[in-house]
Amino acid sequence: MQMKIEKQKIKVKIKTESSIVKGTVHTLLNGRLSDYITSQKDKFIPVSDAEVFYLDGAGKIIDDEKARREIVFINVEKIEMIEYL
Repeated sequence: MQMKIEKQKIKVKIKTESSIVKGTVHTLLNGRLSDYITSQKDKFIPVSDAEVFYLDGAGKIIDDEKARREIVFINVEKIEMIEYL
C-alpha cells in the first residue's frame, strides 16, 4: 500500500539577489509557507511551473532575460522576499 501525503499548491513570487521567480510551491495541507521554508534540511525548495526573471547588479529586471522552467530549486538562504500571488 502506498501512502500519499496531501499537499497544497501555493502560487508565489520569490526574490533573490539575482532573480525573481514566479511559480508554485507545494506545502503540507493547511501548513504555513514560513514553516515549510524554515524546515528545509537540504536548504533548497522546489518551485514548479516557474517563470524566472534575471536581475542586473542594480536589482532591475533584464528585459531579454526571462525563462520558463518546469522546476527550479531555490536556496532558502538566498531568499530576500516571498510574496503570495
